[in-house]
Amino acid sequence: MSTFRMSLAYREVDSAKAIFHLITTLAAYFGCGLSALFYAHNLWVALPFAAVTSVMAVRLYMLQHDCMHRCFIKPKWLNDVIGVALSPFTLTPFYVGRYNHMQHHGHVGDLDHRDTFEINVLTLEEYRALPWRKRMAYRAYRHPLTLLIVGPFVVYAIFNRFPKNTRAQGFVADVFVHNALILLMGIGVFLLAGSAGLWIWGFSVYLAASCGAIIPYVEHNFETVQWGRRPELTHENAALYGSAVLDFGDVFHFLTANIGYHDLHHLNPTIPSYRLKTCHEALEAEGLLHSTKIGWREALQCFQWKLWDEDAGRMVSFAAV
Repeated sequence: MSTFRMSLAYREVDSAKAIFHLITTLAAYFGCGLSALFYAHNLWVALPFAAVTSVMAVRLYMLQHDCMHRCFIKPKWLNDVIGVALSPFTLTPFYVGRYNHMQHHGHVGDLDHRDTFEINVLTLEEYRALPWRKRMAYRAYRHPLTLLIVGPFVVYAIFNRFPKNTRAQGFVADVFVHNALILLMGIGVFLLAGSAGLWIWGFSVYLAASCGAIIPYVEHNFETVQWGRRPELTHENAALYGSAVLDFGDVFHFLTANIGYHDLHHLNPTIPSYRLKTCHEALEAEGLLHSTKIGWREALQCFQWKLWDEDAGRMVSFAAV
């Protein structure tokens, strides 16, 4: 039996489990968020609450991600309602976010469609052909300072106010509603805690954006990641070798709704997050999965891989130039 066919047994939606995950995550988000605002003038108390709020925002994003695939809850239309309702907490407009995410799924590992990935990657030969100014720009773009400190906040706080494909695909109303909800949320924060509350909220957003951006970066930027061009690049190879498993422990998997099992998710995106880990372990036990596992040490090493070497079939550092 193929890996994909066996995975079909794990795509059943459990609405009761979905509601439990949604309610508990929202309760933790609002409980810690309101506590951070209540103690906004005492940073030693407020910042830890804000940090936990940011982690819950990342988890809400992963639940919204399930809604994008309409595999979180039944009936299917309820996924859209929940996805839109979660958008101000995840800073991701739902409908255009879903469209862009589906583009990503359709072109995993495809060198001819690198615009569907969160982080651009050049091949070794493309980089060598660039003039020195563009080389320096690419080096700055791929620098850890940009990837960890600056870029995530810019993407979620600024670019996501009007994401790519918004106008071309007719999602202007979706983005308008999303931004209006964020504005109302900001007004509510100000009324509750004043300008200090806005700074605490901004810190929480900043931390959540950084975590939310680093996860997909590491999953798609390890040394032996698979890039190629169709038709040689098949969907199954792209899914299973174009991303990796983040082996950061059970606490990480719980907090991020199992998004670390991203390779299997690319193979079959209809598996709900609360079944993904079980499915992955079952397929590995059957010898159908041989995923690249990335621990904390390997995750740090991912920041040295900058270019795709088509001849070697692996990522390389700038030293290869």
